[in-house]
Amino acid sequence: MASTRNGVLICDVRQDDIPIIYANPAFERITGYTLDEVLGRNCRFLQGPDTGSSSVRQLAEAIEQRVETSLVLKNYRKDGTAFWNDLYISPVPDEQGEVTHFIGIVNDISEQRRYEHTLAYNASHDVLTNLPNRSLLEDRIRQGMQIAHRYQRTLAVLYIDLDGFKAINDTLGHLSGDQVLIEVGRRIEQVLRPGDTVARLAADEFVVLLPDLAHHDDIVPISEKLLTSIAQPYWIESTSYHLTASIGIAVNQDEDEDPMKLVRQADLAMYQAKQAGRNIYHWYTDDLNREVSHSLRLRSDLQNALDSGDFELHYQPQLSLTTGRVTGLEALIRWRHPELGMVSPGDFIPLAESTGQIAALSDWVLQTACDARRQLLKLDHNLPISLNLSPVLFKDNQLVKHMVRTITENGLRCDQFELEILESVMFGHHDRALTLLNEMRDAGFRLSLDDFGTGFSSLNYLKSLPIHKVKIDRSFVQDLISDQNDAAIVRAIISMAHLLKLSVTAEGVETESQSAFLKREGCDEIQGFLHSRALPLPDLITYLDRTRWQAENDASVTPDNSRCLLILDDDEFILKSLSRALRGEGYQVLLANKADDAFRMLAQVDVQVILSDQRMPEMSGTEFFKRVKSLYPETVRIILSGYTDLQSVTDAINQGAIYKFLTKPWDDDELRQIISDAFDLNASRP
Repeated sequence: MASTRNGVLICDVRQDDIPIIYANPAFERITGYTLDEVLGRNCRFLQGPDTGSSSVRQLAEAIEQRVETSLVLKNYRKDGTAFWNDLYISPVPDEQGEVTHFIGIVNDISEQRRYEHTLAYNASHDVLTNLPNRSLLEDRIRQGMQIAHRYQRTLAVLYIDLDGFKAINDTLGHLSGDQVLIEVGRRIEQVLRPGDTVARLAADEFVVLLPDLAHHDDIVPISEKLLTSIAQPYWIESTSYHLTASIGIAVNQDEDEDPMKLVRQADLAMYQAKQAGRNIYHWYTDDLNREVSHSLRLRSDLQNALDSGDFELHYQPQLSLTTGRVTGLEALIRWRHPELGMVSPGDFIPLAESTGQIAALSDWVLQTACDARRQLLKLDHNLPISLNLSPVLFKDNQLVKHMVRTITENGLRCDQFELEILESVMFGHHDRALTLLNEMRDAGFRLSLDDFGTGFSSLNYLKSLPIHKVKIDRSFVQDLISDQNDAAIVRAIISMAHLLKLSVTAEGVETESQSAFLKREGCDEIQGFLHSRALPLPDLITYLDRTRWQAENDASVTPDNSRCLLILDDDEFILKSLSRALRGEGYQVLLANKADDAFRMLAQVDVQVILSDQRMPEMSGTEFFKRVKSLYPETVRIILSGYTDLQSVTDAINQGAIYKFLTKPWDDDELRQIISDAFDLNASRP
């Protein structure tokens, strides 16, 4: 053992902490520790912060079970440097067969690991440029597609082929050609954002991966910068040479798409770019081509629309959940394009912001709203009008003075208008934005925070902003009657806003059950298609005249404070049988054969006890009660099932917190008693 190249140590398992009792010279050479420094110590002193916990467990289990094992783990020398230890340990029994010692063989394989790492790096990178190769590119595209699908983002692949590279390679030789390729890779990297990837696939072909894009339009400036950068002169032996590139662009359409399919699509588009004249980029699909062309057309048509009056201002009523009356109007801009028809604000507002035309557009909106306000006042409709302010406008320190001047010149007051802002106005220029918001408040404007909770919501901003209202985004309202997460978020926003003395308006309310839920949770106002879409001014006046003396109630079902029982079962015969069994008990009985119907009833009516079947096609009773428990924890929940397997019972109890689990067929008297006890239990709760 003294002459072997591998380290050898022997440990005594009969002693506490299993100390080392022998180590050979090779062990001292590998670890840097002398024999005197290791004798009597447990070998764990070789471990460090990066030693794998699974390896340590494997080692400990082998010693405890008195069996041999082999493993590779990271150990540390006396000087603190790490080495990879290919360790083998084996038990040593005495004459009676009892294991008294363990022998360990230490093999330093660090050099082998470094060689393997080099091989792995070369397997995923281009040797010439050190850029990722096809293998690594495919892996990153796959990851990027998953992220893009999860967060509703866009991923693009750009296939870049150099125009005229072969001539340089043939004339100046491969060494000069290699230097050009290295420089091209460097220039591409300089153009890209952090998180983007450039890979070299072959010869003079490069592929760029652009993950996490908000819009297809974001690809255009990057492509243009790449073309410009690649076209700059290349200096070889004091002589400048020029190259251009053709770029093909493909964008992900399907989460399950083959990652390299995007590369192939971009490759085809690149050849179309070469055929079209080179030194340009080309989109793979006609749809994307049309989309980008559409965006470019809108960009040029925007000014014409301002000059020719193609814009319209529509108004969506906001209603009080307390009185049912209209309490305000939100002004929403519309573009009636002479050829394209109605253009979505989501298409032209970002364009106006990027071109600087948003200021002129906002001036038009304010003046048009002032005209509408004066006309409504003449008809005795004294309603404040809400205006959406683009964050871009907050770069103008004269914004408030300009708005005040416009309003006063129209004979109106600022307190007759409400300004809706986004949280993003605070990002980057917090102090300037806060100054402008305070000026707006001091001028008399009411301020509301729009789409609260959809951005980077900051409670610190919320408490410091001089706002009067918070608006709940429609994305939280859509499924709030059946989604416990949306319901919890809405409840939290309402509660938090009221504690801060702010009113709350919910957007995108489309059903009576949504309205009833929001009313019960204390929301102040709603707007949405339930009562009215955004209307042009003449239609709005008709709507306001019709509802002038009418207080609208949101709930189609008037809540009954008597004892209310909801029964859910997909079998109509069972529903009728249960209803007959409970007839004459004095309950208000609601019947539902689908979970969605049950959720709507729960949103509209104060239900105390729920009786649900376990096995239903849409969702199980356990899943239904799991959601109900989160949405309406005060209810008493009972499962009725023809199946009594232990797993169903356990799941129902653990997930739905049920009160009773009843079986079919049921005993009518027992059922009536259990239902009565359930109501008593509900009434006894604080």
